[in-house]
Amino acid sequence: MSIRREAGISVVINGLLSLAFFLGVFGTVSRPLGWMAPDNLAIDFVPQSIAVALMSALVPALIARKRLGNGPALRPILIRAALFALAGGGLGGLLALSIGAAGLSAIGWGAALAIKIAYGGVLGALVATLALRRFVPAVRTA
Repeated sequence: MSIRREAGISVVINGLLSLAFFLGVFGTVSRPLGWMAPDNLAIDFVPQSIAVALMSALVPALIARKRLGNGPALRPILIRAALFALAGGGLGGLLALSIGAAGLSAIGWGAALAIKIAYGGVLGALVATLALRRFVPAVRTA
């Protein structure tokens, strides 16, 4: 198992999930989206960050645990995933507050979609890397 490989998988999975949720929340019609009300694009970073952080910490650690056979206990993995989710929520909240304070004007639907996909992928790769390095020191980084 390679941390880089798992981080790459996390980029793809979280990018696709971010795409699906974006389409579900903001629709498929190309239009300008407001960062704050009525569209609340900035606030959407909170649930996105929680979900991405939780799944990116939990799934790779559980896969590594299974592959290693003698991996860490389940309880620390679950607790760490919950802590990553809380930290993700905090990060999403900081982004939402920062964007709100900046008073940005509406953004194009396509640009917003690209930002959300990229953010989900990058956050997923970062969290997966951190989670695997903490719980699976035997995992190669290459």
